[in-house]
Amino acid sequence: MLKVHFTEADLAKVTIAGDADPMWELLMSSYRIRRPEGEPFFGRWRRGSRSAVPASGRLVMSAVPPYGYCPDFLTPAGARSIDEGIATVLETPERALAADVAELAAQGTRVPVWLRRVADGEPRELRRLGTALHDYYRQCVAPDWTAVRRAVAHDRHRLQSALDRGGPQLLLSTLHPDITWSPPVLRVRFPIEQELHLDGRGLRLVPAFFAHGMPTTYKDPDRPPVLVYSISHQRFDTDAEPGPSLAALLGHTRARVLVTVAKTRCNTSELAELTGISPATASQHASVLRASGLISSSRSGKSQMHELTPLGLGLIRAS
Repeated sequence: MLKVHFTEADLAKVTIAGDADPMWELLMSSYRIRRPEGEPFFGRWRRGSRSAVPASGRLVMSAVPPYGYCPDFLTPAGARSIDEGIATVLETPERALAADVAELAAQGTRVPVWLRRVADGEPRELRRLGTALHDYYRQCVAPDWTAVRRAVAHDRHRLQSALDRGGPQLLLSTLHPDITWSPPVLRVRFPIEQELHLDGRGLRLVPAFFAHGMPTTYKDPDRPPVLVYSISHQRFDTDAEPGPSLAALLGHTRARVLVTVAKTRCNTSELAELTGISPATASQHASVLRASGLISSSRSGKSQMHELTPLGLGLIRAS
C-alpha cells in the first residue's frame, strides 16, 4: 500500500494535470504493449503497436521492465509536449541519473550497458535515448494522441466537477476504485509498502489513458509529488462516438456533440476540446441542439454550461 500524508496546506494545493501527459502516456503504453491486461480496451491498439515499435524504440523497452520499478527520470513532471518532456529527460542531473539506474539494479533488474553509460552522463548515449523516445512516441502514441487527449479531458472534467462541488475532500474520496481517502491519509493500492509525506508541496493528479490497474507515483520522495491513475475506459475505438442511427439523424459531428454533453456537463470551450472541433463549430452545434430541446445551457461566470435534457437522453437511448 502507498500512504500519502496530507497537511491542511496540501489539501489547498491539490491540482489536476491540464492535459494528457506525453511522458507518462509513453511509459504506460510501453507496459500495455508487453502486458496482457485490458484486452477489451487496448487489444486492437496493442496488436497494431507491437509491429510498429521501431528498432530504436525498443531501446526504451530495455530501460523499462514490464513490471516493477521504472527509472523516475523518464517521466519528468508536467511536460506539456513530447519535445519538452524529452528535453527535460536529457537535462537530468548526472546524480539523479545515477541514483535512478542504481535503484533499477537494486530491484534485481539487469541494467543494459547503454543505460549504465547514461547513468555516467555520456552525451552520446543520452542522445541515443532521446532519439529512441522520439521514435517510439511517433510510431506508437502520436497516431492516437487526439483520442488519448479527448478521453483524459473527459476524466479531468469529472475531477474538476467534484472539486467545484465538494472541494478536495470530495475529489479525493471519488478519485479511483483503488484509492481511499481517510483524512489526513490517502491510501492507494500499491505493489509495495511506500510512504509519501507531502509536507506542504501539494499533490498533482495525473489521469492517464494508457494506465491500467493500480495507480503509481515516483519512487524518489523528493520529486514533485504526483499520483498517476487509470481513467475509466470505454472501448478504445468507441470513446465518445454516437451510434450509426443517431449519426444518420443528426449528422456525425452534431451527434458526437450530443453524446459528449450526455457524458459530462461542460462549457463551449471544453466541448470543443472533448470533440476535437473548433469552439465556433461547437457553439453552432450546441445552439442547434438547444433549439431542438436536446440540451440546455446556463450561464456560469463568463461561460455557458451545457447539459443534456430528458428529451436528449431519450433520443440517445432510442437510437
